[in-house]
Amino acid sequence: MIVSKAAGYGIRALAYLASQVEGRPCGLREIAEFEQIPPAYLGKVLGELRRHHLLRSTKGKHGGYQLARPPEDITLWEVILLLEPDLDLDTCILGYGVCSSRSACSLDEDWQRLRIGLVRLLQNSTVSQIAVFADTHPAGEVV
Repeated sequence: MIVSKAAGYGIRALAYLASQVEGRPCGLREIAEFEQIPPAYLGKVLGELRRHHLLRSTKGKHGGYQLARPPEDITLWEVILLLEPDLDLDTCILGYGVCSSRSACSLDEDWQRLRIGLVRLLQNSTVSQIAVFADTHPAGEVV
C-alpha cells in the first residue's frame, strides 16, 4: 500500500516537528521548504492535524506549529486514518473489488496476511521513529 500524498506529507511534517528542540514552534514555510512540500497543500494537512489535536499552533512573529503530544505516542496508523478517511484495505490487490470468502482469488490469503502485517507495522511505528530517520535523510534524498 502506498499512502496518499496527504498522509505522507502529514507524517513527514510531524517527523520534522518531532526532530526540533522541544517547544520550538516551526512555521509552515519552514516545514514546507525543508520537506519540499507545496505550502498550500501542507497548510491544509497541518490544519487537519491541528483539528484532530496532533498539533498546536500559535499566531504571530514567534508562532508556528508544535506537536500537541509526544512523538512516541503518535502512531503512523493514527495519522494515516486521520488523513485518509476512505482508506480501503479490503480491496482486491488485482483491482477486482472487495475481497470476500465467496469471491477470493488465489492471492487472497497471502494478501490478507500482508494487509494484517502492514496495519500492525503502522500501528507499532511512531512519529518519533520516523523523526530519527528524517533527521539524517533530508527530503528528496535518495536512500
